[in-house]
Amino acid sequence: MKAPWGDRDWNRVLVYGLGASGLAATRLLRSRGVEVLGVDTRSATELDLGDLTHDVGVEVLLGTDPEVLPANIDGVVMSPGVSLDQPLVLAARAAGLPVIAEVELAYPFADGHVIGITGSNGKSTTTLMTGEILAAAGFGVEVCGNIGVPLSDVVEGPPGRIFVTELSSFQLESVDTFHPRAAALLNLSADHLDRHQDADSYFAAKERLFASQDSSDVAVMNADDPRVEKVDVEARRREFSRQGPVDDGCYLDGDIVIEVDPAGEDRPLFCCQDLSLPGVHNLENAMAAALLSRAIGADPTVFPQALSRFRGLPHRLQQIIDRQGVVWYDDSKATNFAATSKSLVGFANGSVHLILGGRNKGGDPRELEVEVSRKVARVYLIGEAAEEIEAALERVAPCEMSGTMEAAVMSAANRARAGETVVLSPSCASFDQYRSFAARGDHFQALVRSLDG
Repeated sequence: MKAPWGDRDWNRVLVYGLGASGLAATRLLRSRGVEVLGVDTRSATELDLGDLTHDVGVEVLLGTDPEVLPANIDGVVMSPGVSLDQPLVLAARAAGLPVIAEVELAYPFADGHVIGITGSNGKSTTTLMTGEILAAAGFGVEVCGNIGVPLSDVVEGPPGRIFVTELSSFQLESVDTFHPRAAALLNLSADHLDRHQDADSYFAAKERLFASQDSSDVAVMNADDPRVEKVDVEARRREFSRQGPVDDGCYLDGDIVIEVDPAGEDRPLFCCQDLSLPGVHNLENAMAAALLSRAIGADPTVFPQALSRFRGLPHRLQQIIDRQGVVWYDDSKATNFAATSKSLVGFANGSVHLILGGRNKGGDPRELEVEVSRKVARVYLIGEAAEEIEAALERVAPCEMSGTMEAAVMSAANRARAGETVVLSPSCASFDQYRSFAARGDHFQALVRSLDG
């Protein structure tokens, strides 16, 4: 296979990590006649290789993390769960081999415009919103990337589709040629510091989304985020703002989102009432989705209906039940402090019983001080980070060391009164007590629904 990532053809490629992304990359490489050496620290019983098990062009090294680069390798494709500081990766780079992300591998085979969406929070929702709008506008759409469907799995197919691609920092840190027609940076706050060297390294990975864009492309940026405002881009910069007018992009005027186009007339895109999802963060997500869709040529008259029928994702500030006047929300996907802070904004002052905690990814819980002091009646702490969070917040709100989800739910149920809310918005990863944020949210929902059982 002729590859644009180096000066040699790709005949044998190492795929590092055989989860969904790595398996998709392997299938794409095999469809192009490339032999694959798959490496994963998990055992065969922990992986499902499917039809690839019987493919003579696929060799696997399982249950190991080799430090010596195998012979006759032309390049390395990285799964996002594998860190770039692994010895095998360092050896590949020292040998002059290209080391690329799965999305970088797939991008040249996408016969249609690619949209890239990143940020610390809101990526999945914005990706799905953009797909919903574009589908309503009559485009063929593939929603893919970090949201669960690898780009490599959808590039084969009819031409002219729009590939709306969610991208994490783990994916972006190893892209060089990935070139989206439109790209969005929703927000920036320190996250994944258990993986990235520091906040600057994390921010730099996010900014790589725009590295290959030029003046014919569109960069959608959050004008209200001071870190995003500092990011330079060569593409046409279109900004969205809840706080005031912009020169090019869209802003909130009363309850109407207005598009500003220096080359044309201002026009309304949608109203706040068109959104089916609560929270100012979802308004921002919708504004970004609208600008991305406009970059592809979507007719704005479809925006209100498309946004009104969008129901969001599980565990993203999902309303679960109204129990005796107390509304319960599952926001288990909020795995950093900035996400929880943004989720709290839309609630009444002093009304929230907030369940926090889990495994901190290197963030600073003091980011929550302002919104917790305004919005929260009581904090219920669970998991590994409970003591750290208590030390940061105990002077701004009453904190209770619940320890487990069961104890937190029971205590919140006893304390919350009609007109108040209980919100699971943990600000932390789930892996100290659960296998995933979804498992944590499912457990929370089951506990809430069993309160009257």
